[in-house]
Amino acid sequence: MSRILIIDDEEKIRSSLKAALERRGHEIVTAENFKKGSEYAGGEFDVTFLDVLLPDGNGLDLLRAILTHDRWRIVVMISGHASIDTAVEAIRLGAYDFIEKPISLDRVLITVDNAAKTSNLISEKNRLASQLYGEFVGESEPIRRLKNDIARSAPKTTRFLILGENGTGKELVAHLIHHRGQYAEGPFVAVNCAALPSELVEAELFGHTVGAYTGAGKARKGRFVEAHRGSIFLDEISEMRPAAQAKILRVVETRQVTPVGADKPVEVEGNIIAASNRDLEHLAGEEKFRQDLLYRLNVVQFKIPPLRQRRDDIPLLAEYFLNRFTVETKTGPKRFTPEALAYLQALPYPGNTRELKNLVERLNIYTEAEIISPTDIKRLAPPLPDEDLPNLKDAVSAFERDFIRAAIDHNGGNITMAARELGLERSHLYKKLKKLDDSETS
Repeated sequence: MSRILIIDDEEKIRSSLKAALERRGHEIVTAENFKKGSEYAGGEFDVTFLDVLLPDGNGLDLLRAILTHDRWRIVVMISGHASIDTAVEAIRLGAYDFIEKPISLDRVLITVDNAAKTSNLISEKNRLASQLYGEFVGESEPIRRLKNDIARSAPKTTRFLILGENGTGKELVAHLIHHRGQYAEGPFVAVNCAALPSELVEAELFGHTVGAYTGAGKARKGRFVEAHRGSIFLDEISEMRPAAQAKILRVVETRQVTPVGADKPVEVEGNIIAASNRDLEHLAGEEKFRQDLLYRLNVVQFKIPPLRQRRDDIPLLAEYFLNRFTVETKTGPKRFTPEALAYLQALPYPGNTRELKNLVERLNIYTEAEIISPTDIKRLAPPLPDEDLPNLKDAVSAFERDFIRAAIDHNGGNITMAARELGLERSHLYKKLKKLDDSETS
């Protein structure tokens, strides 16, 4: 069964389509004009039928609004007066199909069936992409804000700047931007700017012709051309020499690259995503990074917080990585004790999420038991700084308190059911609650 939205000013069309589709088990919502249809722009529908000419607005404008909320939404345009140019424009904007009036019911039913198959394929594609690139795991306020900002801005522009310390996940954020953006169907090409030899920067990024320089025995596409109608990710762009920065600036401005040895430029289109672990504004002030390039790239900026500023996410990340590694290595299910998760939260992580991921991978390899305890972590992790040791008890207590309260909330306040879920005797849970209450009031 599909959930279908019909936006058309003709009552007869709305009612006839509604009746026919409801007979086949679909859930139907209707809207008679632009204003009412706009209320459903952010709704969840498997298929939307949208009239081009509405009494209070243009259907193409509403199409844009709908696809801004969800670029994967399947929208079928319908019209009795539209020209070929209108149909082409609708498809260019992202419409799934275009149906002329008078509407053939058979055509509508076939479209709904095909749209359902397409929707399943899109869901599977996004699921596989999620498995391939991972999720940006976290529920802390900075990460929720980051995810919302990506979802809001990625479909609307093509230039992005990502700032964050090493190991915070800049390339993962770049992948999320790509898959949320206008060129999600295209390639994603990552370039480590710090690893590019200065004498080969042009050839690597812009390509070269046969014989362009000694050793150029065959022509090669540059990274920008490889990323055409996709995304190029320029990681650690601050490490580029000024001459290379000038050439990148020209590409950003003109959307053209000239291969080494070529006479004519090549048009390129797509997202340009730059990243750095350094303060580019500070570098620009010291004339170590081109200020004009910074302005061109810094249309939308994302700052990824270091792991020490989102410690609430550490248990989620640790369990995510552990589940992933146990599946990949077929080592069987494993889990952390609450004390182990609290210990992980207390570690400093100068290497950020990458360091946590590597630690969890080592724990999966070297821990034979199903339960991972603080003792297991101490064998494989750097020791806690002395000044952090007194806080471990507080960290364990805070985690235990939150864990118990979550179980009680999950069971609607029923202590007996919560105790069963936690694997505790009811009397033992009451004692823990009293002890935690006393510690909070003391």
